[in-house]
Amino acid sequence: MGITALKNVLVNWDKYDPDGVVYLPAGTDPSLDAMATVLPFDPAKNRRLEGLEGFIGLEQLRDAVEGLEAQLGRATTPGERLRAAIHYAQHDAFIDPSAALDG
Repeated sequence: MGITALKNVLVNWDKYDPDGVVYLPAGTDPSLDAMATVLPFDPAKNRRLEGLEGFIGLEQLRDAVEGLEAQLGRATTPGERLRAAIHYAQHDAFIDPSAALDG
């Protein structure tokens, strides 16, 4: 699927297999500029493989962003999408909208 900036995945997730998983280089903190790889979901794979670590599934990413947008009543910025994704990945829960806001 190739390597791209996480920002590209956050704003264009519909270009990827909805069952895909976003991987980041192991030890990398999620950021808009972090290099990401989207791979098909495979239940036999570990969260870590070949120097990569699973960050979030595309379905979960979509749910986190769409849920935030519904609460805010508007489209989200890449930074807000990133905060929503990080929160969901760490807590398996949607972010409080006030905690996701830019600024």
